[in-house]
Amino acid sequence: MKSSIWKRVIWTIGLFILLVLLVVVSWKLSSQTGTQSNQLSMRIADQMIDRLDKYFDLNRLDTFWKVTFNQLLRKAAHFMEYTVIGSVMCIMLNVAFKRALPAAAVSVIISPLFGFIDEYHQRFAPERTPRLLDIYIDTAGVLTGVILITVFFLVLNYIRKLKGRIKELEEIK
Repeated sequence: MKSSIWKRVIWTIGLFILLVLLVVVSWKLSSQTGTQSNQLSMRIADQMIDRLDKYFDLNRLDTFWKVTFNQLLRKAAHFMEYTVIGSVMCIMLNVAFKRALPAAAVSVIISPLFGFIDEYHQRFAPERTPRLLDIYIDTAGVLTGVILITVFFLVLNYIRKLKGRIKELEEIK
């Protein structure tokens, strides 16, 4: 019994540290100037376009590949970043409290606040502008991560109950 409690405590602390690291990285990226942030995403976009161009004949002069792809990549990064943050928060709370739905509810309430604070923080970074759309994208990412993790834990709990029920039935025989 004590061993399982300690395992949960250790996992919870580890997940909390991971969550803090994710938020710190997010904060650090939001501290970049608009130019630095755009250069980073353009480098990544260029690498992705280079890889895609090997398989598809891309017209690199097309506005989509020069501008729009970078913007889509930036929004996808927002979504993925907060999918991971919401997932880690939900896993941490599931491990700590062993209650899937309350863990999901708390994660859905708290995780988007990180996105809101992050966008507010961008107000003070040179050449950066906080955007309501980014908060919506962050929240959609959180919801996606929390839903995936919650379904996983609900299915896991259901399987555990079925195994327990099977064991009870076998003992009756």
